[in-house]
Amino acid sequence: MTIALKHKPDIAVAHDRPRDLGDGLILRFATPGDSEALAQFNGRVLSDEGFSEGVAAWTRDFASEAHPTCGPSNVTLVEDTRAGGKIVSSMCLIPQTWTYAGIPFGVGRPEAVGTDPAYRRRGLVRAQFEVHHARSAAMGHLVQGITGIPWYYRQFGYEYALDLDGGRQIFLVNIPTPKDGEAKPYRLRPMTPDDLPFAAPLYERDCARWLVACPRPEWMWQYQLTGASPASFESRPLQIVETAEGRAVGYVSPEREMWDGMFRVTELSVIEGQSLRAVMPSLLRALRVMAEAEAARRQKIADRLCFQMGQAHPVFDAIPELLPQARPAYGWYIRVADLPGFLRHVAPALEARLAPSVMAGYTGELKIHAYRSGFRMMFEQGRLTTVEPWRRPDGAREEAAFPPLVFLQLLFGFRSLADLRYVYPDCSASDEAAVLLDLLFPRQPSFVFALS
Repeated sequence: MTIALKHKPDIAVAHDRPRDLGDGLILRFATPGDSEALAQFNGRVLSDEGFSEGVAAWTRDFASEAHPTCGPSNVTLVEDTRAGGKIVSSMCLIPQTWTYAGIPFGVGRPEAVGTDPAYRRRGLVRAQFEVHHARSAAMGHLVQGITGIPWYYRQFGYEYALDLDGGRQIFLVNIPTPKDGEAKPYRLRPMTPDDLPFAAPLYERDCARWLVACPRPEWMWQYQLTGASPASFESRPLQIVETAEGRAVGYVSPEREMWDGMFRVTELSVIEGQSLRAVMPSLLRALRVMAEAEAARRQKIADRLCFQMGQAHPVFDAIPELLPQARPAYGWYIRVADLPGFLRHVAPALEARLAPSVMAGYTGELKIHAYRSGFRMMFEQGRLTTVEPWRRPDGAREEAAFPPLVFLQLLFGFRSLADLRYVYPDCSASDEAAVLLDLLFPRQPSFVFALS
C-alpha cells in the first residue's frame, strides 16, 4: 500500500487572497500570530459549556506550524474590522489520505466550523467552504469529509455516506469483578514510540476489514502519541495490552473526551492467536479504573464504557453477553465534486469485483441519471474504459436514476441499492443495471479514524 507522506503543500489559489465580505467583514487565512485568538474563539463558540479548554488546545494544535498537515495556512477566519478585528467565524482544512478497497486517495477534512451567534446567517461559512473546497481541489483531493451538525452540511454539497461512531456499551456496574485469588493475566501500560513496530501492523490489519479507512504511517502514529497537547480532546492515552509477564498482545485507544457519562474506546486490536474473549475481563476492569480517574479529573460522572468502533468489530462477538446495548451509528458527510474522476481512480477495485461475478467480462454502458446531472460508465470485456459526465436527453431513458448526491451512499458501501430503492421512490434501476450495480457497489462496512 502506498501512502502519501505528511505534507503542508504551498498551494496558492485565487481564493487565498483576503476577501471583503462587506459590512466591515474580511475573510482571510490565519497567521501564526492568530493562534491564541483562534483558540479562545473556538473554545467559546464550539462549546456547550461556556468554554472548552479541550477545544482551545486542539485549535492551538491544528493552527500551529507543528501540525503535520494543517497549520495556519489551512485555517480561515472572518474578522470584523469595525469591532477591532475580532474573529467572528472560522474553519480549517486538515489534509490526509484515506483508502478505498486499499486504493489511496486524497481527502480534505473541514473542521472547527464555527460562527459567533451574532454573525450567523450571513453566508460566512459558505464563503469559507468555497475557499477550502478550492484549496482542497488544488491539493489534488478527490473527496472532502466532515462530521458534525445534523443536516447542516448538506447545504454545501455533502451527503451522509460512511458510518461514524456507533458501537456497543457496558455500564461500569456490570463489569465482572474478579473472584478472590483470581489471577490478573492481562494489564495495560501506556504506549511509547518503541511500541510502534508492534502496534502499527495491527492497525493496518484492521483497516483491511473496512472498505474505506485512514492509513496511519509512522509520522501519524508519532503525532497521535506525542504531537497533540495533553489538554486537547484529541489527545488519546494509547495503551498496550500485555500479559502479567510483560508480553505485548494488543493495544487499545481510549478517548479523554466524555459526554453523557460515556468513557469511549475507539480502537482495540490483539495479535493473531490471542483470544480476545480471554483478554476482555482484565481489559474492562482496567478501563473502568481509567474512566473513573478521568471523570474525577474532569469533575464529571462516568457510568459506562462505550466501544465506539462501528457496527462490526470482533469485540462484539467476543463478549456479546456483556455488550447487549447497541448505540446506532451517526454518519460522515462526504463530498465528491468530480464523481467520474473518483470512479476512474477506483476503477481497479470495481473491475476486481466484476471479474469473478455473474457478469464477468461485461461489455456495455451504464447511464446513471441524477436529475440535475449524470454520468455514464463504459465497460469493455470487464474493464472500465470510460467514465464521463452525461445528461439525459429529453425523452431518453437511463439505466439507473438516483436523487442528487444519493449515489454516494451506494458508492461508499453505506447502503445497498435495495435500501435506496426502498427509501427513495425516485431511485430506480433496470433489471440488468440492478445486477451490475449490486456487483460493483455492494454494501460494505467502513470505519475511519481520521487525522484531526
